[in-house]
Amino acid sequence: MGVSNYDEFIQLVEKFKIFPFSDFVPEYPSLTAVTANNHWHTGNETDPWLWRIRIVQDGIAAYGKFFGSKACFIHTQLFPVVRSILTSGKTVDERYKDGLISSTAYHIYKVLKEHGNMDSRNLRKLSGLDAKEAKKEYEKSLVELQNYGDVVITGTAKQNDNDSGWSSMCYEPSELWIKSNKGPKDNVSLNDAKMLLAAELSRICTDKSYKYFAKKLHLETNHSSGRDEKSVL
Repeated sequence: MGVSNYDEFIQLVEKFKIFPFSDFVPEYPSLTAVTANNHWHTGNETDPWLWRIRIVQDGIAAYGKFFGSKACFIHTQLFPVVRSILTSGKTVDERYKDGLISSTAYHIYKVLKEHGNMDSRNLRKLSGLDAKEAKKEYEKSLVELQNYGDVVITGTAKQNDNDSGWSSMCYEPSELWIKSNKGPKDNVSLNDAKMLLAAELSRICTDKSYKYFAKKLHLETNHSSGRDEKSVL
């Protein structure tokens, strides 16, 4: 299942719908697993490191740390379904009132909601978390927001005009990203989302990979293989 160009990568994302950046799902492909090591960090169009941002900017897939600290691509058509499950069908405000989201994460989300797409350096400043001792809490809260599907990675921004300078990740509330890319509205009920996702994963997963997703997303663990069936989306 080797991939040598961006179009082939898109085809895999469209087939699997949930496509990990690295190899953390058993018996399941990932971007690092299907590409050659010598293609990475070359800076040309065959560089998979650049594809991870291009596919987001093309509106084909959301990108973020949706499974703990692991980055993953989720096809735009499937993302509202997965997000309904990640949020347990609750809004950010509802989860904050229920004590399910930290105050720092909630504050960062509100800043992003007000200002829109923003690079990490400016987000830290506007959130009042640019002090050295606040870095760990800031990064932890950003991962928390991605784990809920509230925030997605949208690109990179140079820290300075020097091409050799470090790049800063850019973030945006997922509902704004979906709207800007004309994706489906996030109006899937929790039960329907679980049924749709279970059917979709059964189509392409082995028993081991399905069990991984079922545990992470609280799906029914018993499933019948439908690997020859068409996508339900």
